[in-house]
Amino acid sequence: MEQKIHFIGAGGVGVAGLAHLAADLGMEVTGSDVADSAMLRSLQKRGISTWLGHSPERMGSPELVVYSAAVPENDPERVFAREHGIPEMRRGAFQNRLALAFPVRVAISGSHGKTSTTAMLAHILRETGREPAYLVGGIVNGWERSAAAGARQIFVTEVDESDASQSDFPATLAIVLNVDDDHCWGLGGTAALEQTFLDLCRPASNILAWHSPTTERLFATDSRTVFLETPLAASPELPLHGWQFRQDGAVAIAAAVQLGVPETNALAALRTFPGVSRRMTERARSADGARVLVEDYAHHPTELRATLDSLRETYPGRRILVVFQPHRMERIERYGEQFAQLLSSTDWCGLVEPFGAWRTDGHRADARSLIAEHVTAPCVCLPNDPRSIANAATPVWLDGSPAVLAVIGAGDVTQAVPLLQKNVEK
Repeated sequence: MEQKIHFIGAGGVGVAGLAHLAADLGMEVTGSDVADSAMLRSLQKRGISTWLGHSPERMGSPELVVYSAAVPENDPERVFAREHGIPEMRRGAFQNRLALAFPVRVAISGSHGKTSTTAMLAHILRETGREPAYLVGGIVNGWERSAAAGARQIFVTEVDESDASQSDFPATLAIVLNVDDDHCWGLGGTAALEQTFLDLCRPASNILAWHSPTTERLFATDSRTVFLETPLAASPELPLHGWQFRQDGAVAIAAAVQLGVPETNALAALRTFPGVSRRMTERARSADGARVLVEDYAHHPTELRATLDSLRETYPGRRILVVFQPHRMERIERYGEQFAQLLSSTDWCGLVEPFGAWRTDGHRADARSLIAEHVTAPCVCLPNDPRSIANAATPVWLDGSPAVLAVIGAGDVTQAVPLLQKNVEK
């Protein structure tokens, strides 16, 4: 494998994680991104050379350039690589190749819950002395970084169905949490999406799958498959809020057992799980406990339903107020009615201008007509501006009976959270 690698988009958690793993394995690493971030700073902290913006002159002579899906073909550093005959590789393809450095490769797949389950399993293995390698696609609370090579034996990682890269991951243990129709529009349809899960499981010695009509249809005739269908019981000792997290926890424990951890030890370790940022994360609480601010990453109807259920379970008796930012125009077109139905079950919602990620397809979907006009709860449409969001939500939140305000979405709606934190602490 190449020993000198440049990563474009190194501020993203997935690319930053791969850069950390490459550095742990002794490779010479550099990285760049258009914006500063905690991920980019985590690379700088360990002495990896990174920079902001496009600087081909700083790249030197890497043997390989790895880039995220957000980096266009005309990016100056990618252009430089092609002009100088330097091979390029997408993030997912590099992850698949890097995985071969580890004898045991645990792939955690699914339309929902990958990051939390990966973090839970990595935490269990860390706490029980297994020294795993891991790549988590989110910020794990209290961890210095979300990726490490560990003892170079067991590699635990989430894999990606959205670009079909999971099809080529060399799994020895394949985990399928769920198979929903998210991302099918970019892969040629539902059958093509489902095929990526079948492809992922093909090289695996063992398969763990959460039982559902779809996973049963795909894997019931495969003798390698063990189906799971019993979530962990709700308990004050487990820091897992809601049924979705308890399902993920059950999968993490079952996987740990397959990797040689006694079940009682795995459960004990899970009790100290610190959680993943933006996954039912409590950001602030008023002095009297009546006002709570929560942030969550949900951006698909299945995830939004799970988050709302978790809010009601975790904060009983409070009004449920939601600031929701749709993520990707395709989801608005495909799931607008479902989003509206779920938001109608809240006591108030603010629908924020959609986040299109790196895509320029804002003309494709109208969130107001496809979602907001069908919400039966009090609902306001908000610009994607942190101060406007805070100004609209705060009076509703602070007026009346106790309430939990949830800022939900995978986009930049997170920027409103600091302002809301200040408002509840006044």
